Amino acid sequence: MTGSLAGLLLANVLYLVIGIALLPLLRIARTRAELASRLGLAYILGLAATGSLTADLALTGIPVGLLELVILALLVGVAAWRRVRRLAATPGNTLSLDSNDVGPASRVVGVACFLAALVLLAHAAHAFAVRPLLEWDGWAIWAMKARALYDFGGVAHGVFTTQPYGPLQHPLLLPALEATGFRSMGAFDGTLVHVQLALLGFGFAAGLWTLLRERVPAALAGASILAIVAADSTLRQLAANLADIPLAFLVALGVVALARALLDENAGLLPFAAVMLGAATLTKPEGLLFAAAALVPFVLIARSRASLLTAVAVVLILLPWRIYTAVHGLKNPEYSLGDALNPSYLADRSERVRPAFEGVWHQVWSSGWSWLVPLALVAFAAALLARCWRLAGFAAAWALLSFGGILLVFWISVVPVELTLKWAAYRTVASLVIGAAALAPLLAGEAWRHSALTVRVRPIRASEGGNP
Repeated sequence: MTGSLAGLLLANVLYLVIGIALLPLLRIARTRAELASRLGLAYILGLAATGSLTADLALTGIPVGLLELVILALLVGVAAWRRVRRLAATPGNTLSLDSNDVGPASRVVGVACFLAALVLLAHAAHAFAVRPLLEWDGWAIWAMKARALYDFGGVAHGVFTTQPYGPLQHPLLLPALEATGFRSMGAFDGTLVHVQLALLGFGFAAGLWTLLRERVPAALAGASILAIVAADSTLRQLAANLADIPLAFLVALGVVALARALLDENAGLLPFAAVMLGAATLTKPEGLLFAAAALVPFVLIARSRASLLTAVAVVLILLPWRIYTAVHGLKNPEYSLGDALNPSYLADRSERVRPAFEGVWHQVWSSGWSWLVPLALVAFAAALLARCWRLAGFAAAWALLSFGGILLVFWISVVPVELTLKWAAYRTVASLVIGAAALAPLLAGEAWRHSALTVRVRPIRASEGGNP
């Protein structure tokens, strides 16, 4: 059957409306000026929050379609309107308006790069709209579960509890999101479902631009977004209807929001980070790895009540899925994290460490990611030279914990290491690479700011030293 593209687009407009309403409700925007400046976060925020809710409702057999989205949009919209009327009209203390621009040239270059990224995504959306669902995992795992949710309204089917139907360990955010799209379109459509993935790319680009532009020069923000979107592996993997690039987008936005919270020294963006990382944990099992790798160093560095509440919020978002898997005895057939705490098990499989390390390392440096990794390393080195210890420490801890976590999973897996590296390594590193590339502008921008301050302060100190 052929679905209605208009219905799918209407559903995504409702995600945008819900996201706009959540900005003041979650206190991500605390003034009207902040609300206007942070509208770029709205679509991906609404999609992630609604997707998480839809995935949880699917566990109880409650389907979500256009009618439910309209009702949800009205409820949060009315609540948000009441709150917006009480918001101050002046800029809040969480907003840095172009404070790090190096002049009009930076704005021109940055906007041009950002628009180029959007044009590339628009071209991809046009190609995605006519692309059949070809890849094995794309239709045999993700699309099949989305079809089952669309047909049955929930998880009361063997697809979700019987091993022959595919991996049971994968959470339901992406299938639930696609099932909502099918209900909005009025039919299961394995071709138009790709448009939802392209729209997710637009949401990522707009969200990252908004997070970065409040803190770094426009040229850095725009060039980084274009580099991520233009990387061969990004759109090629996204088109396959796999969850790895959607996971990477959510993880990257969550990690950048945490980094912004460290730099701004306020909690304004922490609700956004919690929604992104919580949605990531509901996208793939690896989402918990990347979220934990970000939250552990963030809590240790920030040492605040707000940081602990952010971690708790992520856990609460994941909790319904974990309860469901525990009740139904669903286990990951490929590995058990408990084995990572068993020294004898690790020793017996020590021969897997070297090929796993080499395989993951090779995929991180794969040409499919273009210059993303080298640019991230250069930005990290600049931040270290500028002594941006908190930001550089957070970025390094997240990257190392993420890489170590990926390596550990391949180490303890029961699948032959050659096969698991061939099937999964190129996809698993997506969150690490894209997350590092998304952090790079913040690292470079802070290094630039610190260097500029040093240049300004030295002449002042010299003149003061010469005064009698």
